[in-house]
Amino acid sequence: MSAVQEPAQAPAQGGVDAEYRRLVFPQDYRNPAGRGVYHLLVIGAGPAGLVVAMAAASLGARVALVERHAMGGDCLNAGCVPSKTLLAAAGQLPFEEAMQRVRAVRARIAQHDSVERYCRAGVEVFLGEARFESPHSIRVGDTVLNTRKTVIAAGARPLLPAIPGLADSGALTNETVFELRAQPRRLIILGAGAAGCELAQAFARLGTHVELIEAAAQVLPLEAAEGAGLIASALRRAGVLLYLGSAAQSAAVTSEGKVLTLEDGRRVVGDELLVTAGRRRNVAGLDLEKAGVRLDARGAIEVDTRLRTAHPDIYAAGDVCSAYQSTHAADAQARIVVRNALFRGRARVDRLVVPRCVYTKPELAQAGAAPADLQAAGRRFQCYRVQWSELDRAVTDDAEEGFVEVLADAGGRILGATLVGRDAGEQLAPLVLLMHRRAGLGRLGSLVLPYPTRSQYLRRLADQHARRRLTPWAARAVRAWLRHAR
Repeated sequence: MSAVQEPAQAPAQGGVDAEYRRLVFPQDYRNPAGRGVYHLLVIGAGPAGLVVAMAAASLGARVALVERHAMGGDCLNAGCVPSKTLLAAAGQLPFEEAMQRVRAVRARIAQHDSVERYCRAGVEVFLGEARFESPHSIRVGDTVLNTRKTVIAAGARPLLPAIPGLADSGALTNETVFELRAQPRRLIILGAGAAGCELAQAFARLGTHVELIEAAAQVLPLEAAEGAGLIASALRRAGVLLYLGSAAQSAAVTSEGKVLTLEDGRRVVGDELLVTAGRRRNVAGLDLEKAGVRLDARGAIEVDTRLRTAHPDIYAAGDVCSAYQSTHAADAQARIVVRNALFRGRARVDRLVVPRCVYTKPELAQAGAAPADLQAAGRRFQCYRVQWSELDRAVTDDAEEGFVEVLADAGGRILGATLVGRDAGEQLAPLVLLMHRRAGLGRLGSLVLPYPTRSQYLRRLADQHARRRLTPWAARAVRAWLRHAR
């Protein structure tokens, strides 16, 4: 999504919050009249909805965009932007200045997602709740909007687990934690997925005593044990106290503070409690049944491989339907929706290579299958591995922790990749490109990379693959040739 104009400098600190609110949900904004029939109506102005609306409008379509809370969705307001800013500031700035920087950066980036930018681009923006009245009509307040096609991109929100006392504990979520003005001396975090691990490390580096609780036996339960173990070690080095394999049984607010009691009877006490234990898709209140849109067993909007719902004129994209809960997945799905909804395209979501990354220090990045996935499917594969400590640049930069692991078939085509280390998300990119092109490690054979860089891990992988392709018969033939050449 390209900017209409270069972003201005962030406003003075005292006006950051007001400027941010003006950009994402201006209180004095008046919705358009909403006359006529739209080519496309988009519900939700998060990453997926914004990409759909801007792309469709740039092609000349008449587009309506409806947002009930704040332009930019979870990514801008309570997810990627504030969390990565806090991670960068942690250990560099004191708590108050770090949180001020979070809000200043959010306000600056909000210009890309603002109501005024989309209005200038020709999108008719409506602020309020959207409800289907029929497959081709949506009510926003007192206005009924008529449309040929609709895209539901309503996103997801934090989920509070059904733990007795939790709902009354005043627990923070990612939607509220970045509004803290005073630093908690003690912070409990419930849930050690990506968000829980990132915020645990950030707050610990800011000087807060953090206790991180996870019912699974490891942090990052969706990741392979080795990589998750390295992240757990990094958290412990930062001072985070881990409670693994013990679920929370109850929550309460006492004179000691906020208390979580675990299944094994241990009590964890903090000044604040942050819940990062799952997400709930924003489907309630849309009256989907009036549009003939169904939910699947996960509570997600049911879509086919082309992101069509049960009604052929209604599509969905992003967290509201996807198994991939990430901004980049939502962006990719939005581009598929535009092609399919406006031009009767045949783009398919199941052909995407969708990586994921945990932005702790070190980072953990992954794409494609893990060894357990391939073993369960009965697929044969070879494993190629490089330790960062093998690379001179990693040694010079004191960035030796971690590894690269690539799984490939007999021909070298990449089936999966895992990287743990500094900037792992950036280093993963060339492997994702190879996977997207369905190319193999052999394509790296003639690659020339600058020395010294950590990207030279690609050369190491190519060399490993070349050596394995040298069969015993070929090796004997080469040796015989060299003896003859002497």
